[in-house]
Amino acid sequence: MKRILIASGGTGGHIFPAIVFGKNLQDQGFSVSWLCGSRELESEIYNSSGINPVILPLSGSPMGTRSLTKIFSRIVDVFRSLLITARYIKDFRPDEIYLFGGYISFAPLIIAKIKGIPVTLHEQNAVAGRVTRMASKIGAKIITGWPACEGIKNFTYTGTPVREPVRINRHEALKILGVNVPENSKIVGAAGGSLGSGPLSEILKSAAKLCPEHEFIFLSSKERLDYENTHFIPSQWDMNPFYSVCDILVCRAGGSTLSEALKWGMPTITIPWPGAMDNHQSKNAVEFLKLSENGRIFNENENPEKLAEIIQKF
Repeated sequence: MKRILIASGGTGGHIFPAIVFGKNLQDQGFSVSWLCGSRELESEIYNSSGINPVILPLSGSPMGTRSLTKIFSRIVDVFRSLLITARYIKDFRPDEIYLFGGYISFAPLIIAKIKGIPVTLHEQNAVAGRVTRMASKIGAKIITGWPACEGIKNFTYTGTPVREPVRINRHEALKILGVNVPENSKIVGAAGGSLGSGPLSEILKSAAKLCPEHEFIFLSSKERLDYENTHFIPSQWDMNPFYSVCDILVCRAGGSTLSEALKWGMPTITIPWPGAMDNHQSKNAVEFLKLSENGRIFNENENPEKLAEIIQKF
């Protein structure tokens, strides 16, 4: 039985593809183990899939903050993670290691290269992250979610592993989501990513006032709230009910979210997050439009009237 170690953490965009990939390997008879960081969100996502990962003491990259105290603390956490990863690899003895990008991938990448274990890194975005670029330079195999990946030259385009769509009857799906709207409504679903998105919600609330014939369901609130034709519901780790009710999806341009939108084939308006590292969400959106027959891009600095117009035309 082959033993596979998968490292993925930080956000759902990194974690969900790793879970899908690992579950597929388990179905084929492989022994799979996961590494993740220490954010509560990470354990919550893994646990929702019945997985108990090995947790590294990492909550962010040393290069992701300007606080000297946090930089020092995170550097210490990186060294602790190297030691923990080395011990775990020694005990688990993986035949191969798969990384899904982000700061979580650094420690297993280094240990894998030291021990000569074959390592593959999957990059979900159209711009390679720091660890992906490092992995490429030291000879790791790179596979990508999009046909283009800025920042590296040698890679293989595979697409991103996504959860298999299971369409649910609208009546049942609305019941699961806890949303009370007429079943024949035109529904716009808004997904801000696993970390939520306050600005995206504000843009959509303004657009919703201009589209009274539509119902808007937001995945961006910890509590349920209803205002006229806008409905806020908590995050959903099982996205099938949510996607099943969407006539139109409005979302950030995370690589994994857009890959799921492609899989479902639903009309999608993507609003790239302007604060994304190396502007990678804008690059994701461009690649998404090349593959989607029902995609549009809306920029955050544009007025809500334009977004409402796009929704109504869709």
